[in-house]
Amino acid sequence: MRRLLFACLAVVLVVAGCSHGPSAQQWTTSVCGALAPWRTALTDLNSRAADQMAQTTTVEQTRQNLIDLVTDARDATETARAAVVAAGVPDVDGGAEVAQSFADSLARTRDAYAQAETDLRALSGDDEKTFYDGVVAVLDRLTTAYQQAGDSLSTLNSPKLQAAFDSAPECQ
Repeated sequence: MRRLLFACLAVVLVVAGCSHGPSAQQWTTSVCGALAPWRTALTDLNSRAADQMAQTTTVEQTRQNLIDLVTDARDATETARAAVVAAGVPDVDGGAEVAQSFADSLARTRDAYAQAETDLRALSGDDEKTFYDGVVAVLDRLTTAYQQAGDSLSTLNSPKLQAAFDSAPECQ
């Protein structure tokens, strides 16, 4: 029985050692498949928020609408991040770095939304002008953090992945 167990374990180790991550095409298809619903969710959230803000009459309504927006965006971003991580590591030179950079970028974006939620909750609603000035500052910080998270991906250079991103219908 022990020999059979060790033989099975050896086979598993050999197969695991020989396995590779997904091809560049498979990985980009998975990543774009994860990012497409995320982008759609963010677009829908922004549209919903614009509609709600047009009907908002109080500071507290504004605060709650914005908190709902950034909370839902945070959750959508975490869903996308988890799906990108689940895509694995592409079988290309530097694949681990690329996969980690995508996951890190989404994590930073998720964290920026979470920080915006915290900041919005902390704004005093006692003075309307001060509140709305605070909202502008929170959203400016969120925009900056969002851009910085995306900028980190611009330094990645994998010709195989770039070609896969350019050719995958899911990425268009």
